Parts: sequence; C-alpha cells; structure tokens
Amino acid sequence: MNRHHALALLLCVTLLIAAGCEQSSIAEQEQIKTRQTLEATTPSPTPAPSSTPAPSATTGPSSTPAPSSTPAPSPTASPTASPTLTPLPPTATPNPALAKFSLCSQAAGEADGGRFSARITGITTTVEPAFERLTIGLAVPGESAAPHASARCISAAADSEAGQAGYRLLIDLDGWLHDDLFRASTISQTAALSGTTLLKSLSYRFDTSAAAGATLALGIEQPLPFRIAIEQNPTRLVLEIGKTGAVAANNDMLSLPPTGDAKPAAPLFYIQGGDVWTFADGKATNLTKDARAGQYGDVTALTASPATKQVAFCATAPGADVGDRAAPQSLWVAGFDGKNAQALALRDQSCADPAFAPDGKTIALTVDETGASPARLSIWTIGADGSGEQRATPASDEWSRFGAQWLDAKRLVYAADAEDGRSTLFVRSEAGAEQDIGADLLKGEIYSALGRPLAAPDGSAIAVEARRASGAGADLLLIDAAGAPLASQNQINAGYWSRPLAWAADGTLYYLNTACASEAAQSYTLRSRALKSGADQPLAAGTTLGGIGDFSAAGGGLAYVTLDRAAAGPRGPLQIDAGSPSTLWFWDIAGGARAKLAAAPGAIGALAP
Repeated sequence: MNRHHALALLLCVTLLIAAGCEQSSIAEQEQIKTRQTLEATTPSPTPAPSSTPAPSATTGPSSTPAPSSTPAPSPTASPTASPTLTPLPPTATPNPALAKFSLCSQAAGEADGGRFSARITGITTTVEPAFERLTIGLAVPGESAAPHASARCISAAADSEAGQAGYRLLIDLDGWLHDDLFRASTISQTAALSGTTLLKSLSYRFDTSAAAGATLALGIEQPLPFRIAIEQNPTRLVLEIGKTGAVAANNDMLSLPPTGDAKPAAPLFYIQGGDVWTFADGKATNLTKDARAGQYGDVTALTASPATKQVAFCATAPGADVGDRAAPQSLWVAGFDGKNAQALALRDQSCADPAFAPDGKTIALTVDETGASPARLSIWTIGADGSGEQRATPASDEWSRFGAQWLDAKRLVYAADAEDGRSTLFVRSEAGAEQDIGADLLKGEIYSALGRPLAAPDGSAIAVEARRASGAGADLLLIDAAGAPLASQNQINAGYWSRPLAWAADGTLYYLNTACASEAAQSYTLRSRALKSGADQPLAAGTTLGGIGDFSAAGGGLAYVTLDRAAAGPRGPLQIDAGSPSTLWFWDIAGGARAKLAAAPGAIGALAP
C-alpha cells in the first residue's frame, strides 16, 4: 500500500558537494565466493600516455659513496602462488527492483549545467515493497538551466551538523540560486518524516552569505543502497533508498574470522600508540616503551633493514605534541630487539619518511628545513652510524620533495609538489644528478597529479597513483626508472581508485581496486600482478564500512591493517583515522591461512618487514 505525506521544508547552513560516480548494483559489489567470480573483476587495459624524450638531468649535489647492494631475502613461500580463497556464505538473489541502487556517491542531471532557479512545490514520501521514496516537486522557469544534484551517504560522526548517531544521506543542490523562487519555497528547518521506517528526518541547510547552493540532509540508521534522479514532466527530484542491501560483517573478506595460525617467517615491525612494536616468534613486543619515557616522545615513522637487523624511526622530542608540525623530530636507529638506540646527528630537527638503502648502511629521509607554511621539504641521506649527513636534493627551487625510496644502493626516487599545485617524480642518480621522470606522464589531458612512488625491490619498476584529469579517481601506473611505461604491463584503471600496496621480493605487486567513490562503504578487490609476466589475479574482494590501512609483503605472505572506522571522504586513497581501533593481520598467500597478529585501540601503521 502506498502512503503519501506532504511535508513543509526550510533551508539552513553549509554547502556540501559530493563526487560523482557511475552507479553499480549493490549486489555486484557484495561477496565473491568463487575464483571464477573474482577473475571477472580483472581490470581492462588503459592505453599508456605517449612517451616523449625524457628531459636532460639537472645537476644536483654530490652523492655519498654508494654501498654495495644486498639481495632481498627470498620468501618462504611464493607470493604469486594461487591462494586458498576463504569461502563466503551464498549471496542472496538480487532484487530486480534495486538493480540501479548502490552506496556510490551519485549525480542527477548535468553536474556542470550551471546555476538554476527553482521553487519547491511539495514533498511526498512513498513506501514501496522494496524501497522508500522521497519526491520533491520543483517549479522551474523556462529561462532557467535544468536542476542538478548529487547525493552521498556519510556517517553522522563525519557530519559536523549531525546531532545523533547513524548516517546521513546528503543531497547537494550546489547550483540552486538564492533568488525569489528560492525564498518563496514553503520550508521549515527540520522535519520528522512520518509513515516511513528508513528515512527518519529531513533538514535543509544553506549558507546565507552565498549566492547559490543548498543541502538536504536525511537521517538514516544504517547505510543502504540508494538511487537519485531528476525526472521531468513535471520536474521533480526523486530519492529512493532500498530496504535491503546493508553491508554485513561477512561482506568484508579481509576481516573475516581467522582461518588458521599463519605467522610471518621474519620479524614484522609497526607503529602502535606512538611506540615501535615487533611481531616475531609468535608474539608482539613493544621495543621503545622504556626508552621513550626519557629519550624521545612519540614515534611517527619507521623503516627496517633485514641486512643489518636495524630499525630506524622518527620521533618527537620528549613532551612534544605529535600533531604540532613545528615540533622537533629526530632520527633514531636501534637493533631489531630495540636495544642500543641512538640518535643520529642531523643538523635539521625534522624527520619523516625514513628508508634504508638495500645494504642497510645509508638512510634517506624527508627534512623540513624552513618550518614555513606550506612546507618546503628536502631529501637528505645519512649513514646508519651517523656519518656522512648531506642534502640529496637542491637547496632552493619551486619543488618540495618527500617520500624517497631506493631503486638500488645508489639511486633514489621520490615525489615532489609545487605551491602552484603541480606534482612530479624525480630520480636522483649515483652522481647526484636529478631527473624529472613525472613530467611526461602529466602531459596532455589524461592525468593531473602523481602520488608517492613505490619502488620494486630490484629497482626495475615503480608503481604510482595518477589522478585522472577528467573525472574522479586514480589509475595505477607501472613505469621504469626513466618514467616510461613498462612495455610488459598495462596500466591499471579499474573502478574509481587503484592503490599500490606492497612489492614482494620476487617482483609481485599487491594493489587494491576500489569500485566507486563512496563515503559510507568501500567495495574493493585485492589483486596481485607479476612484474615479469604481467599475470594478474584477484586474491580477495568485499565491502567494508571500516578502513583499509597499510600493507607489507613480509615473511612469505602479506601483512595488512584493517580499521573499525574510515577517515572522512571518498574511500580509495590511503587515509587513516588515527583514533580508530585497528587490527593487524597476516595472510599466508600460498597456504590461504589468515591470522590476527595484534589489535589496538588506535591506528596501527608504518608496517616494515
């Protein structure tokens, strides 16, 4: 039986604009229970940007004597072996009435259609067997642009104006002019919805100082698949929310209950609660708790060297606020057991992104030399014994450099940003010359920005996120040390966002595909790509309301972190809610067993094998 309820409305505070995303059925994003279904998610190739001759290298500072390279240890089991997939419960038969419903952020009408004029003529709610519908009638003058809107689901915790728990469906009408028709709409600030069970309340928000824009906020108890549309004759905005399709615990394959007693064969290091921890010999141990009390404060970044059995970490000064960017930080080294910790004598009291050279004798790190805002960052190197400190990048130009990785014992690759919004990648040669390898990737209209590089263990490949110039999201590019796309690899462009996770010692790249932009849930596929053959296979898939954190290829398998809460914003790029409870897992890829290694009340991060 249908019920219709007329509601009066009103508008009140900030404009929120959601990212668009092509819709996909919630059923298509749910559980994947067989390898055949997983294989169907293999990304299609994207034509690589045409390559232009690389620019000549610019002269940089002299390098420190490069130590010889030590081969990375072989894993105990091949990470490329086919995993034993965890069976999932049968997926319910999709309801045809919800075929176009999803948790993706969605757009209705022409997003770039400009500002429009409209008056609300009425609002009704309708209860159907499979969904509930909210219909907003609009009177639009003939000379006006067509109305357009976007919708997204967020948690109440991420909504600055929310006064209760649950979730919010936000409908943004960013082009709605604040004209006479806007003011003539019959409105009230907040209204409770009656006759509906899913849609609890409705409020209007707008910025009184702005010329256009408004947001409708609807309260719901849990994220459910929805659909938004603008219909004509008469003109109306229609929101429908499904009665079924909520994300359940068994939809998230990476967080399913453990399936064995898998443990890494080599020590695994991570940061938890401001301390360096290690998981070794079947137990987790805090390595820095005792020393931290008097020698240094919170640990903020970490790296490890299997070659020398040392860890290096950045730590704030005792008593300093870890959230204070101006707080001094120092670089420390210690043994795998946490003993013999010593500070390295850096002249500049700043430290981030430490990375050991393959032989463990040299450490590269990011240094903030000026303390200015925005930050002007440089790459420095220093011997693990504290000797040979030097700047590895130019002292003053338009670039702020960070995130260094070693291609071998003599060459570095790192990211760079400029104040005008440009980004690129640089490679520093053994002789100290700096080559811009990212400029050609950003020519044309395919990509607009590059992320941090992730270098393969042998330096033959670099994985990097590339933001799309038109449309939301990022592709995953595989390039060589000259910036050229690898001839044996297709670039990865599945779904909304492709994120590199970790390289295994044998050249296997683990990466994550996120299906669509959503601020409520993340529908993902975890995959592996063999560097030599290009063979690509799915390992796990699912949908989570939480977050997916750091990964590390360690001890013959894959270590990773899941978080109970995700940071605000569309899911896909690595964004960590530092206060979220988290779990550290280890997956024996060849054997298929997974195990919980540790749990923490805050975020676990900076995994280092």
